[in-house]
Amino acid sequence: MLKISFISIFLIIQSAHAASSFNEVKNIVFNNVYENDQLPHYEVSTANFVVNGFNRLLDRATRTLNETNDYYPKIDKLVHANGICFSGVWTITKDNPYSGLFKKGSQALFIGRASAATSSTTSYDSRSLGFAGKIFPTMNPNQIVETANFFVIDNLMGKKTEHYLETTMTNKPELGFKLGSIGFALKVFNIFKDLDKDPGYRPVYPIAEASQQPSERVSTPKFFMIKADSRVTKNYEIDFRDELSIEKNHPGGLVFNVLVNDSTSDLNSSEWNKIGQITVNQSTVSYGCDKQLHFHHPKIK
Repeated sequence: MLKISFISIFLIIQSAHAASSFNEVKNIVFNNVYENDQLPHYEVSTANFVVNGFNRLLDRATRTLNETNDYYPKIDKLVHANGICFSGVWTITKDNPYSGLFKKGSQALFIGRASAATSSTTSYDSRSLGFAGKIFPTMNPNQIVETANFFVIDNLMGKKTEHYLETTMTNKPELGFKLGSIGFALKVFNIFKDLDKDPGYRPVYPIAEASQQPSERVSTPKFFMIKADSRVTKNYEIDFRDELSIEKNHPGGLVFNVLVNDSTSDLNSSEWNKIGQITVNQSTVSYGCDKQLHFHHPKIK
């Protein structure tokens, strides 16, 4: 069962648009919680992609690539259906040649969501793990802004991963190979292929464009990586949502490092440069997180 506040209902009706304040989106995510903190298990199945002749997957992919709304009254996620959301701050600490919110000294409010692409949420199964970020180019939680969004994955077909906090996710993830996932992965891949040039690559230029003046040159990294900081305390929770729960296991918060480079997506390359981090201090598993929050995936220019 679900608890939804009257404030959240009002916000959903009045303000589902492409510019939002941090507090507005946080309200959607953190107020619409599941009763008794239950972890839902939404089914991810190719049977749900096309229903009564309507291609729901194509509809969702089109919306994801074309609409910049930060949330909706309801949006069924057909792939990354189960997740946990965070709030915190995006910070860039190292010199680099990039613009916008990649510049050294950039600091911005942040809402993120860790998820699994299939129904598998536990370490018993192969999982395709992802991380989506919504960066607000302001430190004023009430300022209405256009957000910069990103999405990274560790392995498109899924792999055996003991701990989310030990996986590495990029905007050009490995395809992988898993017999049971081939049909599922190909259907998703082909839908995005029809809509964009490279369905396996998600550019991050909105981050480089954020806070830029029209006259300023935009410079964006080609490859982008998110990985938990090595100093984060590990735990042995079976479900990744329990593993990442700040309230349960990380009272001091979580830190995810931001790494970039322009030459390779190879996870083991020495070309990756750590330029900053995302620090999150609150987490929730909620209806707002799973069924309302939306992350726009920019098309390749």
